[in-house]
Amino acid sequence: MKDNHSHFFWPSYTDLMTSLFFVMLVLYVLTYVRLRSTITLQKEKLTVIEAVENNLQPLKKDTTLFVYEKEYKRFKLSFDVKFPTNEYNIGTVENYTTTVAKIDRAGRKLKEVIDRLREAKSANAKLKNVSYILVIAGYASKFGNENHNYVLSYNRALSLWNYWRSMGINFEGQEYADLIDLQLSGNGWGGIGRVQDNEHDNQRFLIQIFPKIGDIN
Repeated sequence: MKDNHSHFFWPSYTDLMTSLFFVMLVLYVLTYVRLRSTITLQKEKLTVIEAVENNLQPLKKDTTLFVYEKEYKRFKLSFDVKFPTNEYNIGTVENYTTTVAKIDRAGRKLKEVIDRLREAKSANAKLKNVSYILVIAGYASKFGNENHNYVLSYNRALSLWNYWRSMGINFEGQEYADLIDLQLSGNGWGGIGRVQDNEHDNQRFLIQIFPKIGDIN
């Protein structure tokens, strides 16, 4: 009886170990395939991000019109745009001729960069699910009524946008329908990175453009 039980045990033990081996092998193969797929996907995402960054380089390098604030990942106009108290229309800015000429050039430079983003998306299949949020933000100095200045700063952003559109620069045009999500913002007294030593310098415009990356695969 003892021998019969012993002979029965060893084949069963062998079958069990063989089964466990195959289970471990299958789990290893599945893990390897999953990790390889994840690594490949991450490389694809990195390629897309690098392509986006390269296409934004011209805007970062043109310091005559824009200054890139690296710590806040945004652009600001490199020149002053000063409004009289409670004014928001571009037609009222101080040093009108010089300032408006720079605003015009800044709009055309921004359009040039966005057109480059559109061309890159059309030429590179990896960018087909990439679009961009473009934020035009107006600010106000901390004088007067806070609520009023939030509305004022929004109207300044709207006035800038209307001016650019009057010059034929329209980021809501049909050609940008699948590329640009335009948002106008009035930051009023809020927002990070405000100028601390001269409140008047917070009468300014900030431009933010950042990608929305959909599914890579």
